[in-house]
Amino acid sequence: MATRWGQPKLGKARMEARLAFGHARRHFPIMLNWSQCSAVERIPGKVSGVWLFKGTRVPVQALFENLESGATVENFLEWFPGVAREQVEAVREHAQRSLVET
Repeated sequence: MATRWGQPKLGKARMEARLAFGHARRHFPIMLNWSQCSAVERIPGKVSGVWLFKGTRVPVQALFENLESGATVENFLEWFPGVAREQVEAVREHAQRSLVET
């Protein structure tokens, strides 16, 4: 199914990714407070201090960039085996909740 301009309609996950990091970031910065999400951590000196999935070296941003590029959650979990499905769901829920609150 396509929009009236011929672009494919986005699924919910892709729309969330675009809102959280993708297109929205290019037009106006959206800063989410990840400190309230138990599935992530930020350790100074580890992967330049970016927010990571807890217990991994996988940046949270990698999830949203992959979803925006058309990957599925299944793809992401396959490509990053250290990340648990529960972590991905917690991150997506936190991002959606944070965007609704802002």
